[in-house]
Amino acid sequence: MPIAQFLSEFFPPRPTLTEADLPSLAGKTYFITGGAAGIGKELTRILYSANATVYIAGRSLTNIEKATKEIIEKPSEGMAFSQTSGRIVPLILDLGDLTTIKAAVQELEKQVTQVDMVFFNAGVMTPPVGAKTTQGYELQWGTNVVGHFLLQKLMMPLLLASAKQTKEPLRIIWTSSDGSFMSPSPDGIYWDNINNANGKLSPWNLYTQSKAGNVILAAETAQRYAANNIITASLNPGHLKTELQRHSGSCVRRILNATLLHDARYGALTELYAGFSSVLTKEKSGSYFIPWGRKAIMAPHVKKGLENGSGRRLWELLDKETAQYQ
Repeated sequence: MPIAQFLSEFFPPRPTLTEADLPSLAGKTYFITGGAAGIGKELTRILYSANATVYIAGRSLTNIEKATKEIIEKPSEGMAFSQTSGRIVPLILDLGDLTTIKAAVQELEKQVTQVDMVFFNAGVMTPPVGAKTTQGYELQWGTNVVGHFLLQKLMMPLLLASAKQTKEPLRIIWTSSDGSFMSPSPDGIYWDNINNANGKLSPWNLYTQSKAGNVILAAETAQRYAANNIITASLNPGHLKTELQRHSGSCVRRILNATLLHDARYGALTELYAGFSSVLTKEKSGSYFIPWGRKAIMAPHVKKGLENGSGRRLWELLDKETAQYQ
């Protein structure tokens, strides 16, 4: 990673696109995984305050209802709208349990005929050693990559139909991390040990792999759906004070919070930029963004891997593994 980009991700310039720049999103529908906490919650707050309907996909109805109450009581400040006609709708699924995803998508299809934008925002970071999903995947890989892949696959008929109804491309935004730059050579994936079967990989190693997986899937989706009015981006939202660090040691966490981490709202602004900036075009689909909304280079070894077919390889692997849940 160029040193200038690396430093600027810790100390970004002021955001150039914020809540105040949004038009009314009345009549628009947005879909966010992990929208009940952290960055996703702040993004939900912004979209709701701009009059949008926001579907929060998560595993806990209690958490979604709590977040909804907090957002309604305190919508975004600095908006052009004194009141909102927005709605927040829960959709219950568990990315760590593939059996829950199809039913959730079917429920979504009963409620809407169009989705205007998708944010694959949910994620797990450095859980306890040996943590696994219901289907036995390493927790970070299973949640951050496999679950989101299956969710996108099952949503695609709805997304394709939605993309036909609009002039502007439908955007799918994948939240990654600058941890993808520390993913393994040569292309970001431990192909012979994705789920750490030999127990030799640390939670951090596995986290960086999962974040490279997000970048790869965003880029491969861009390739596969370029002709269908669907575009994608992946991004590092920033170094933020969220529940993502809940597995970090308390001493480390206090030091980071005090010195290097920013409020979650700023990460939401990175996602907002990827979702609404004119910089992301059909020609630039698959781009990578950094805080608080700047187009940047993705990890060079991940990019080279994509040029050598890592996107197709990962897609086909996941498609085969999740076939029984589609």
